[in-house]
Amino acid sequence: MNRKFKVIVADDEKLIARNIANRIEQCGGAFEVVARAGTGAEALEAARELLPDVVFSDIKMPEMDGIELIARLRSLNPSILCVIISGYNDFEYTRAAIRNNAVDYLLKPVNPEELQALLGRLEATLLAREQRVVPRRETSPAALVESVMIYLRENYDKPIDFSAIADMQAISASYLTRLFHDRAGTSPSKYLADYRMQQARKLLADSTLSVKEIAARVGYPDPFHFSKSFKNLVGMSPAQYREERAAAPGRGTPAEEDDDEPTR
Repeated sequence: MNRKFKVIVADDEKLIARNIANRIEQCGGAFEVVARAGTGAEALEAARELLPDVVFSDIKMPEMDGIELIARLRSLNPSILCVIISGYNDFEYTRAAIRNNAVDYLLKPVNPEELQALLGRLEATLLAREQRVVPRRETSPAALVESVMIYLRENYDKPIDFSAIADMQAISASYLTRLFHDRAGTSPSKYLADYRMQQARKLLADSTLSVKEIAARVGYPDPFHFSKSFKNLVGMSPAQYREERAAAPGRGTPAEEDDDEPTR
């Protein structure tokens, strides 16, 4: 197989992260470690940019622990395979990892034979997915991506299940993500998030709706998550954005300033 599967390793201890990354590449010829991250937040950002197939993550890290990271990765791209690595031999951690769809849980120091066996299972899973990645003959890749874009713009205010979208096209979620990125320059989840924030900016400037109401209208049932996501993408809180817009009456309306589609 020519294509190597991309791996991100997240651990706040740099030496451990490097050793794990080296062992992964030594044990599994089908895998390439494309990034090492020192925090969960760094790993999540790297995943948005690099579109990994697998993420190995420590349990305890600054900013965002491994359990939260794999939950966020699942929201970003459900097809990412997540493995928890920890020195904490605690069943509660194992159970939490399983609840968040981690495919396995390894203890430090990682046993090379266990890692070799795990990589074999991961490779088999990923290769099985590769056998499902041929689009329907009547649908070109460009048309498929365009149809997904239209669907996201028409349903941005509702919960979105990217795995279900992929299933409707008879392809894997990982292939949909790669195809979308190749054609649109971004992932489906980032495209959706950008479009939601675009609509949120319009509502913040043009309406008297509360932040909670606006969050619900653009697909965020949790207003705290909405405010955090808005600040991460826009650079300020929803309240700050509204105040800034109110203080600049000479600027064009959000509808005039924003395109109908997110920036690709």
